[in-house]
Amino acid sequence: MRKLALLLLLALSVSAQSVPVSAWPNGSQTLNSGWRTHPGDNPAWAQPGFDDSAWPVITLDAPDNYAGWRWYRLRVQLPARHSPLALLVTGGDGTYEVYINGKRMPEPVLKPPLRVTLPRGQLVPLPAVGDEAEIALRTDVPLTSMFAADRGAWRVQIGPLPAIQDAQRALLGQRLNATLPGVAISLLVFFAGVPVLLLFWWQPDHREYLWLGLYLVGASTESIAFMLAQSGFIPFSLNWFWADATTYPIMIAQIEFTFSFVGTRVTRGWRLYEALLLAPVIFLEIPAWLGFISRGVMNLEEAMLTIPASVGLLVLLLIWYRRGYRESSWLILPSLLPMISVAIIELGIASSYLGWHSIAWIGDPLRIGVFSLQPYNIADLLFLLAIGIVMFLRFTRVSREQARAAAELEAAQRVQALLLRSAPSAQPGLRIDSVYRPAQEVGGDFFHSVQIDGSTRVVVGDVSGKGLGAAMLVSALVGALDSIRTSAPAEVLRVLNDLLLSRQQGGFATCLCAEVAPNGTLTLANAGHLPPYRNGQELALPPALPLGMSADAEYAETTLHLAPHDTLTFLSDGVVEAQSPTGELFGFDRTRAISGQSAEEIAQTAQAFGQQDDITVLTLQFAPSEVLHA
Repeated sequence: MRKLALLLLLALSVSAQSVPVSAWPNGSQTLNSGWRTHPGDNPAWAQPGFDDSAWPVITLDAPDNYAGWRWYRLRVQLPARHSPLALLVTGGDGTYEVYINGKRMPEPVLKPPLRVTLPRGQLVPLPAVGDEAEIALRTDVPLTSMFAADRGAWRVQIGPLPAIQDAQRALLGQRLNATLPGVAISLLVFFAGVPVLLLFWWQPDHREYLWLGLYLVGASTESIAFMLAQSGFIPFSLNWFWADATTYPIMIAQIEFTFSFVGTRVTRGWRLYEALLLAPVIFLEIPAWLGFISRGVMNLEEAMLTIPASVGLLVLLLIWYRRGYRESSWLILPSLLPMISVAIIELGIASSYLGWHSIAWIGDPLRIGVFSLQPYNIADLLFLLAIGIVMFLRFTRVSREQARAAAELEAAQRVQALLLRSAPSAQPGLRIDSVYRPAQEVGGDFFHSVQIDGSTRVVVGDVSGKGLGAAMLVSALVGALDSIRTSAPAEVLRVLNDLLLSRQQGGFATCLCAEVAPNGTLTLANAGHLPPYRNGQELALPPALPLGMSADAEYAETTLHLAPHDTLTFLSDGVVEAQSPTGELFGFDRTRAISGQSAEEIAQTAQAFGQQDDITVLTLQFAPSEVLHA
């Protein structure tokens, strides 16, 4: 024991004087032992004659979480007649300056904290020196606890300039080998996310493309920023304020994608969880950067927030699968991969923080020859392959369904075009004009006119819903009108009401039926539709339920007499509900003001104002002079 103490004392006494450099093993020599250090900052500490004997002696590459100003000094004995020398200093770029015999070297220089990188090797050519050199490092590690913990220990090598250049290239090669494979995988993920976002632009109804694209782009850029910062290629602040901060929005994108994929709305509980995920970005990032929150607290907080989401989504997928949604099983494997990689990384970090050294290695990189891959890199690659297969299957199914729907829609357009052809004048002295402008490819408005027993029956209506379902209901109603041979408006509405009530698909419709006799007698029955206008004035009709609402609905008839050249205007609510870009409705006043115009003019005016719904206008002009004088 005494011998050991004597050896230690001897080693310290030699270090306190100088470290001899008499040979260059492998072309350079590492200067680890014998450094004296002191916290604070004083320019006099760079001078070779400064007495540092009271400073403690340390091993330079020992882990040191010290942040702030600190000096390191080492006196080195050099071989006689040495060639030009250089140092290879490994430390956070921007956190230190190098002094040789009291003279500051031009490079490296101190930088603001936002520009500081994690340790990387920097070559420092030495000026002409004699047989002894005083090396001093003036360091200022940013006061962010995260950076101070990650910066590692300092390392200094000395040797002839060519040998140090070779060592610097070797160190750069090691950093590239540890970084490039992971960056390549992340770039592959990024370029997979871009076309997924374009798919959303092509199919905006499928929001799963939006959230998956955002997830892929966010996760890939997060990984790239993290890897480049960890290897010292970019400032550490980019990792802190991008990679670390985007961890939580990426998790939100994964949640939204999962719910969108299965076509389920995100529940209130998950919305609250998403808000909780955003809290660290808003409230913790800057305080932690400034050192007010420790690294361990941040790591544990991240693990506590992200791991439950991954587990919860997996459980949800299994529940949805058991409930019969088979496509949810496609996401089980892709969802497992990020969860496993995150769990491995977080477990390794937490183990290091908690002192569980037996499993702290679990998050270490995997060696493949000279290259290194992080566990999350492999998980990202497997996730990309799995999700690529899943989205290909989903896209194929959706495209097939869209093609089938497009064919059905085209057929419905043709059928509707035949059913809603312009109505001809049904009897002498009666002129009918009609305009139909659907808001979509097919619409839910309809009109029909036919001559029965010398009278003209006119029907105008609007079915519930839009698109193909509404168009099919229109087809059923118009088809029924062709077979109804009575001209009595109330009876027509009763038959149509029974038809809608008997349909298993349900649905309802507003409808207005009018009968015009040759002598000008007009009989009207209304089922919840807009009343017609007579010479610019709205006719008052008894209220009634729309068709398909009740089997007990009754439809009263209103009778009046048309004078020569009277004009009736029937229209759908697409005219009244036209809406300007500022949100203003066309309204009843404007509708009444233009009700005396032609059907084409009324439709054009409403459409130019801002069409929101199907627009149907039918005008009927009674001019029976030739009939009256026959």
